[in-house]
Amino acid sequence: MRTIVVSRFGGPEVLEVRDAPDPVAGPGQVVIGVAVVDVMSLDAQLRSGWGREWFPNEPPYVPGTGVAGRVLSAGPGVDPSWVGRRVAALLPGGGYAEQAVAAVETLVAVPDGLRLREAAALVQVGPAALSLIDAAELKPGARVLVTGAGGALGLPLVRLAAAAGAHVTAAARGAAKQAAARRLGASRAAGYDEVEGGFDVVLDGVGGEVGAAAFERVVQGGAFFAYGVPSGSPAPVDPALAERRGVRLVGMEQVQFTPAEFRRLAGRALAEAAAGRLSTVVGMAVPLREAARAHAALADRELVGKAVLLVAAEAVRHRRHGDADVLALEEVPLPEPGPGQVRVAVRAAGVNPVDWKIRAGLFGPPPAGPAGTGIELAGTIDAVGPDVTRWQVGQPVFGRVPSGALATHALADAGELVARPDWLPDEEAAALPVAAETAYRALGLLGAGPGRTLLIHGVAGGVGLVAAQLARARGARVVGTASERRHAFLRGLGVLPVTYGDGLEERLPGPVDLVLDASGRDVVELSVRLTGDPARVVTIADPAGAARHGAVFSAGSPGVPLEEVFGEVLPLVRAGAVRLPVAEVFPLERAADAHRRSEAGHHLGKLVVNAEAVLPR
Repeated sequence: MRTIVVSRFGGPEVLEVRDAPDPVAGPGQVVIGVAVVDVMSLDAQLRSGWGREWFPNEPPYVPGTGVAGRVLSAGPGVDPSWVGRRVAALLPGGGYAEQAVAAVETLVAVPDGLRLREAAALVQVGPAALSLIDAAELKPGARVLVTGAGGALGLPLVRLAAAAGAHVTAAARGAAKQAAARRLGASRAAGYDEVEGGFDVVLDGVGGEVGAAAFERVVQGGAFFAYGVPSGSPAPVDPALAERRGVRLVGMEQVQFTPAEFRRLAGRALAEAAAGRLSTVVGMAVPLREAARAHAALADRELVGKAVLLVAAEAVRHRRHGDADVLALEEVPLPEPGPGQVRVAVRAAGVNPVDWKIRAGLFGPPPAGPAGTGIELAGTIDAVGPDVTRWQVGQPVFGRVPSGALATHALADAGELVARPDWLPDEEAAALPVAAETAYRALGLLGAGPGRTLLIHGVAGGVGLVAAQLARARGARVVGTASERRHAFLRGLGVLPVTYGDGLEERLPGPVDLVLDASGRDVVELSVRLTGDPARVVTIADPAGAARHGAVFSAGSPGVPLEEVFGEVLPLVRAGAVRLPVAEVFPLERAADAHRRSEAGHHLGKLVVNAEAVLPR
């Protein structure tokens, strides 16, 4: 197995990838197939050589004290029912590895519906946050200051304190951290030198001078919790002064647990997370072998929330045809790019009708094994194949994949991606590739341009909306069929909307020259009659109708190069001349719901799956 070893004390560069024998579980132990590793600030401090008087680690050693994954084997005296279960665990060390040994007494089952990434991110800070908030005994209206509020432990503290009814001031460095704290419930977020007023409770996760200044803001009879030392030392607080002011001092003991205490609090934390009541932010997730990148990010003090290391990816897959219930979110090996490929750390993926049609068995034979879903995505390149020179790790991109976009990581052909500009959000970028390429291709076949009237059947769908706006940008007049509740929106785009169904010919505002069928509603025959020429009708949804009536059926493969498509489309998107609304965003663990929503139809624009974070329930 692969491990990450601290080869000597020093900077992030001392972290090395090394092979080691697979571990064997002893009495009272299990071996975990690690999927995600928690990266703590303490890991980076110990790697540098700090704290040797308290922590006996000597290089070479494997760091890491929190992991999530599946139990591979159980040692003597361990209930065999643990084998195969998803778990999170607290380790004495050795977590930066593909497999790790854990004592069963610090093993916590991960609830259904909670992703292993979230479990790993919370396995250590979750218990600490619950312990601190419990001890603070917050009352509604209490004034609470959280220092280090944009960090791994600070963010769950903000959320829990706000949920308890406190008025939370989040002290953090930088706009991104402060914004994250506001999203989790902080009433106010500020830099350390901008904090004002007095506080009933201070939760200090920084220490040093920041902690000392925070202590000065505790009111008479308040409480000061000092539990973090990323600054290198605890807050220098005078116990005698605290006693004179009636301030209760609580130190590191509040976040140090016996195995039984840890297991109780961790189980509670994961249950709260599964219910949507506790969370942190995973600000960085990188492959295990890139642990040095995570440590460097911690040193820069710019990371929002947690950093985690990934041994496995997660992917939405199905093994047979059927309804959306056949989809499952599974742990899979991180895919490795081959020649001409890159690996994308997926941030968002689009959902298209073809996805559920394939899953339902309307296209192609049953899957021979696990099959992914999703053909468009946006994210960041995190690995490149041996012959790829166009892309580099860290570049934001969006584009098409053959399958498997609904995942944390997906392989893409290097030529099927486009650089994502900073002004285009990931979720909007993920909605564009299929709709934009299909619309561009269809309009090219039709020759839509000045002096032409184009009728689009199903204009309120993703392809229809992009095609309508692109055709208008090229000078065409656009008429579109849609339900009446979409008409006001379509008029705002400059489209002349008509209700679909019987009697359409009478409702049209004049003759039409060209027709694009994006609906598949058996309208090809009518369309040919309206234009008088089957060559002026393109359908992307009714191949049988096209064959019967001589119209053009345009399939999605091989398609037009995306560089060509977005050479025209991206400037229009930035100018506001092409807009594709995101109708709804689903977290990855609710991909089946996204398929159901797509199958039901009646949404305006595109459905998108967020592959990175659990969204609020």
